[in-house]
Amino acid sequence: MEPATSLSAASETVVSALQWVERKKVPIIAVVVIVLLFRCCGGGNSKSGKTMKAPGRNSRIRRSDFEASPSGYFRNLHKGR
Repeated sequence: MEPATSLSAASETVVSALQWVERKKVPIIAVVVIVLLFRCCGGGNSKSGKTMKAPGRNSRIRRSDFEASPSGYFRNLHKGR
């Protein structure tokens, strides 16, 4: 799909969604909450990519960083403790 085509499809999707919200009389606060939840959970942020639970820690890391160097991750796991 070419960039112009995907942009056009995205614009149509947004317009359709806004028309649906208007027809169903969905409260604007509900729309805002859904958008914020979508963004904070990574769904709307393509820059950060997918995340995963960090092995050996109680946190999340970018999956691409871990997959690029799993041995480096484990080597540095206990540094600084």
